[in-house]
Amino acid sequence: MLRAPMADRRGRTSIRAAAPLLAVLVVLAACSPPPSPSVAAPSPSADVTAAPSISASVAPPSVAPTPSAPPAETPASGAAQCEPADLKASHGRVEGAAGSRFTTVELVAAFACSVDLFPAFGLRDANGSVLVGGTAGGPGRIDLVAGLSYVSDVRLANWCADDPAFPLTFELFVGGATETVTGATSFPEDGDVPPCNGVAVGRILEATSWEARP
Repeated sequence: MLRAPMADRRGRTSIRAAAPLLAVLVVLAACSPPPSPSVAAPSPSADVTAAPSISASVAPPSVAPTPSAPPAETPASGAAQCEPADLKASHGRVEGAAGSRFTTVELVAAFACSVDLFPAFGLRDANGSVLVGGTAGGPGRIDLVAGLSYVSDVRLANWCADDPAFPLTFELFVGGATETVTGATSFPEDGDVPPCNGVAVGRILEATSWEARP
């Protein structure tokens, strides 16, 4: 009967001794700061390269070529075709330069009439043989005023042949006929034909359009 109470006393004594220790542990636990939340290290973000901005290549709209205007038509001449007998043609001084021979032809009509705007000239030798038969340099007609002078610059070049039989006859073609172009000397002058610049080209006899002399 005496042991039981002793054991009871020891147990109570142990409990009473442990109580202050538990109180201290509780206070320490209450005073301890809460544990910091575990923060996972951020995973490295994928390095995203933005796609290059590509501006659409816009070609300029296709523009149809503007059709060129048709050549202006030469108005119909109101004057009748000139006849050789109605005209007087003469040439001035003959000059040479750059392998060519030049002269200026003056044309005067006795009556109002019309001729080709671009004259055609020709050359014959002393025997009457045609040496050069020029062609008109362009289309059109021109009305000549009676008594007014009209001029055209003429060039002869590339004479790839023997010297012709002089004197030469210088002619103007007028409506299917010819009018002799007179001058103080022949055109070209005796023994002074231009040099040959190319056999394949042939002789050149060309003239500018008629223009009224100022």
